[in-house]
Amino acid sequence: MNYKDTIASIKSIRDYKKEEVSLQKLDQLKDYFDKGKRLFEDINIEVLLKNKNEVYDNLKNSAGYNDLMIEAPHYMIILSEEKDHYIENTGYAAEDIMLKAWELGIGSCWITFKDGEDLKKKLNIQSDKKVTALISLGFDDNKNKVIYETVYEHNPTKTEVKIIEDNVSDRLGIRDVVFMKKWGENADPDELTNMGLLEAFVSARRAPSTKNRQPWRFIVDDGTIVLALRSDSYADNYEEKIDTGVIMLYFEAIIDSTLFDMKWKLGKTEKNYEVPADYEIVGYCIS
Repeated sequence: MNYKDTIASIKSIRDYKKEEVSLQKLDQLKDYFDKGKRLFEDINIEVLLKNKNEVYDNLKNSAGYNDLMIEAPHYMIILSEEKDHYIENTGYAAEDIMLKAWELGIGSCWITFKDGEDLKKKLNIQSDKKVTALISLGFDDNKNKVIYETVYEHNPTKTEVKIIEDNVSDRLGIRDVVFMKKWGENADPDELTNMGLLEAFVSARRAPSTKNRQPWRFIVDDGTIVLALRSDSYADNYEEKIDTGVIMLYFEAIIDSTLFDMKWKLGKTEKNYEVPADYEIVGYCIS
């Protein structure tokens, strides 16, 4: 996959055409997922592809933001065995298949749900694994616009839903999300270019997040890249972990394709980097 071009163009789609995706393309997605990228190869994870008539009526009052279920011709349900960091692993793997779908001309969107076991019961899914993601799938019926609900970091009581024309105009800048050596020391894009990291950070800032909170911050400390995530009332623990997996994929995919192989390690670093109380170091990688 050409991650750079796909990340630059992908949008979250909430309005779908009634037209169904061909069985051939659905099979391509399934095959891609079975062989796709993972944060942890030892976590057993699988995807189910279901049609609207199997999902929408059963979940329209129990899934989606404020129980407003997204109507789509297809849905992906991701199941995972329960291990350490299995939710972050789902965020990573699910976003990867969503990028692949976009490359094939297929739109998608994360759908919130309250109770994975209830979802399995309503959809008659027989599995010991946990439901870790529900994603709508189909062809975009509103090709030029992206809907964002934004929560403002410095005024968390303020939220706003708006439509924008692309997936970058509402994003924080590189200096806002990348620091050098310690918290608050804004990175110089020219220095990041010399280190071979700028392209990865440009792509990472396009990553989707819960309510477009853009909760991630990076600290570059010589050969170590540290990831910190903000906690607030607008995202629960599950959503924070999904956001962690997603941003790790966006960054790692570009690094792997342009510079070198690297792998995230989840957990804290020995240094605290003067990270404020509402942020937590969730992982790091070494170049």
